[in-house]
Amino acid sequence: LWKGRTAAVVSDTHVAPLYLDQVKASLEGAGFQVHPFVFPAGEAHKNGATYLNLLEFLAQAHLTRADGLIALGGGVVGDLTGFAAATYLRGISFLQVPTTLLAAVDASVGGKTAVDLDHGKNQVGCFYQPSLVLCDPSLLNTLPEREYRAGCAEIIKYAMLYSEDFLRELEKTPVRE
Repeated sequence: LWKGRTAAVVSDTHVAPLYLDQVKASLEGAGFQVHPFVFPAGEAHKNGATYLNLLEFLAQAHLTRADGLIALGGGVVGDLTGFAAATYLRGISFLQVPTTLLAAVDASVGGKTAVDLDHGKNQVGCFYQPSLVLCDPSLLNTLPEREYRAGCAEIIKYAMLYSEDFLRELEKTPVRE
């Protein structure tokens, strides 16, 4: 997906303890130098300060345009990582590894990236497509029920808006057994 052999893995304090070591080991096994960046979980940290800290981290790690970022987490992580990828060195590659159902079906696709301002959500951002979205359904096993249901609601919304056949299938088949 990129020519360089360096990757920054961006995650938060909820997801990193669950999956960061596995991702790092896998990347290092494939010959990558890995730089993890972990920030406090939650929408409150999808802000300018975290964004600038991430950019400084990337510069300190000497990432180049040949290298890339990996967003390991939900929508907050994906938004922040994508915006940093779009703006660091005027754009470097990134990939999304969504760890919530909502991120897998919504936040990781479409290229929406942003950070929040004190006056509102997603006030600074751009559209910047990931090079790859890698969805591993086993990552959903650690989701709290409320988070899982939020993703289900988004799937139902899409079905209602765009596909009567899909909506009928959802009525017949349980989302999770």
